Amino acid sequence: MANVNHSALTDPYLHEPKGIATASAGEVYVANGSGSGSWKEAHQFIGAYIPFDATTPAYQHSTTTSATVLNPTFTVSVSDGFTGLTSPNARLSYTGTDSMNAAISFTASTKQSSGSSKDVQWVFYKNGVELAGSRTIRSISTGTWGSITVLGYTTLATNDYIEVFTLADGACTVDYASGFLKIMGVPS
Repeated sequence: MANVNHSALTDPYLHEPKGIATASAGEVYVANGSGSGSWKEAHQFIGAYIPFDATTPAYQHSTTTSATVLNPTFTVSVSDGFTGLTSPNARLSYTGTDSMNAAISFTASTKQSSGSSKDVQWVFYKNGVELAGSRTIRSISTGTWGSITVLGYTTLATNDYIEVFTLADGACTVDYASGFLKIMGVPS
């Protein structure tokens, strides 16, 4: 047999990576750095929204000076490896089997129902613990819609869940005309 470098091979002599026969559709090979690896989902994601309603509004939250979880009825628009839950409150739960690195974002249109302006904060919680670096703040007033965006990044394992919490510098009712929460993850 002649010595031929792999880089010089052409079809039909090229071959698939090891384990390809047991890989599922949509999986990618992730090397472990020690000459081996495994097949994992290329990505997993969920998008869930609060249906738009600026009149009623879509959701109202009694916000206090202590962090409380937002509890709207999210409509899941697309999901792969996640579930939208309503009990004990609104949360997105990772149901995949491989650990993943996940980018999380929440955007919402908000205003105060009545009263003087308040400084309102939003933050992600993972499994009931604040996700460091995800806190954002905006002053909201009565009768004026504005947008907020919360961003975070974390590693997720099976059954980890994400929630959005909020608090203000004084008690108030925050109106939500809409909201969109998404998580997009890749193998870790």
